Amino acid sequence: MTEEELKKIPFHFVASLSLETEHTLSYASEDNRLGFCDHTPKRKNGTFGRTYRHYRIDKKVFKKREKFLEALKDFSPKVVPIRKGL
Repeated sequence: MTEEELKKIPFHFVASLSLETEHTLSYASEDNRLGFCDHTPKRKNGTFGRTYRHYRIDKKVFKKREKFLEALKDFSPKVVPIRKGL
């Protein structure tokens, strides 16, 4: 799978988690084989730090985008588009 094919996959919102030290948003593909989480650390003074992203293929987590894209080259899912209006 290429990066262009990845951009065409619809991801939907899964969960939001707000902790004292971090906020996290999770997204997944319709078949739940691909996903990503956006993490935003919260500092002690109440301000937020820079958001970073972790990627997931099946149950394996990638912390670097380059390693995730490398793993995608061998990945060919049968992704079903999200059925809207059901």
